[in-house]
Amino acid sequence: MKPTLPVRQRPRSHSGAGNAERAIFAALEELLAETSFQDVTVAQIIKRAKLSRANFYHYFASKYDVLVAMVARLLDEAYSHGPWEFGEGKSRERAMDASLRRTIEMWTEHGAVVCAAVEHMHGNPALAAAWNQMLERFVTAIAEQITYERERGKAPVGDAAPDLIARVLVCGLERSFYVGALALDPRIPDAESAVESIVELVFAATYGTKRPASRLRRRVKPKPKASSIPVPLDRPEPESDTAPTPAEPDMAAGILNAMTAVLAERSLDELSVAEVLTAANASRASFYFYFSSKEDAFVALFRSASEVIAAGFEVLAEADRSDPAEVEKVITEWLSYDTETLAVARNAIHEWPRRPELRELYLATITRMTDALEAVIEADRESGIAIEGPPAAQLAAVLMWTFERSFAGAMAGEAHLGDTDELAVFLAKLLNAVVYGR
Repeated sequence: MKPTLPVRQRPRSHSGAGNAERAIFAALEELLAETSFQDVTVAQIIKRAKLSRANFYHYFASKYDVLVAMVARLLDEAYSHGPWEFGEGKSRERAMDASLRRTIEMWTEHGAVVCAAVEHMHGNPALAAAWNQMLERFVTAIAEQITYERERGKAPVGDAAPDLIARVLVCGLERSFYVGALALDPRIPDAESAVESIVELVFAATYGTKRPASRLRRRVKPKPKASSIPVPLDRPEPESDTAPTPAEPDMAAGILNAMTAVLAERSLDELSVAEVLTAANASRASFYFYFSSKEDAFVALFRSASEVIAAGFEVLAEADRSDPAEVEKVITEWLSYDTETLAVARNAIHEWPRRPELRELYLATITRMTDALEAVIEADRESGIAIEGPPAAQLAAVLMWTFERSFAGAMAGEAHLGDTDELAVFLAKLLNAVVYGR
């Protein structure tokens, strides 16, 4: 049975099939192809749809209401197409690639709507509910596939629940689509280019070392006692700032420390400069001497946090990667942030898609970690520790974005991702399975 669709907060209920509604949907989709959802106004939608304000507000309370309705339509389309529904036995294996491509084709057809939903779901509860219901459609199907294969003895019964595995895989699909659709990562130049690596993740996560014969991967140079070697990384040079006056560091640092404390309790959207000033015991003049806005101050906060986050992942390049327990230790420690770093990371991971002032730094941080992972995969394939697979660059990017989106979901309290410690352990096991075949 279909799950109940999310409640649409409209002045009156309707089917979504009326001429006025379709005109509004078409208008918003056209506008999203030209500008960001954040910059679209209700007035623009009304003008493009050639309707009156009364017509618009008869059906919708806001532009977010329209987007929620459009996501609900995508959910209906997902049911009509039936993606991720597999037959028995080998037909299930053969259907995976085709199902992924159907999903990407469906999302690509409405790419602007999908991207707008991804960008704003963490800031609008109704939109989050609608979009997560879409994702849950795929989570349920994949979890059923994993359970089916476990019951037949084809897949190992591990510690991770099928729902957790499925949610992580869908997170990887969603984020890879978003990044590819907007060309945000040169390793994933378009959504289609991520399919091979997504399929690899699905089989590794589902079957582990019991992959079907057709999906087995060999090591490039089998070496029974191969051990990993440290991988040299090109780390960015620390930024050199103009030397401040003696009073500057304490005041600026005090403001940023106060902002971190406030962010532990609320989101960047909810935070006000006044709250920061109260917590820092600082004046507005002091704040605006150093920062042009709360967003500017947050970028400064994330710049420091991003160094901690990236350096934590780069430890993998120095670790003994021939030992799966050592890989798991690196990943779980990387994702175990202190309270201050967690407060900043939680907001950054939810806000970067819709905040241009943050996006560049955020993408640079992801790129730095992906560079490290790609170098590790290439070195370990060469030494015989890692197994063959999709191109290292593509696989590294899809893995990193899967980690990123899964952690974002956990921070937002999304279904099946609530226990961050359990999630970190599974992500480590996923890395071991897909890169090292163990």
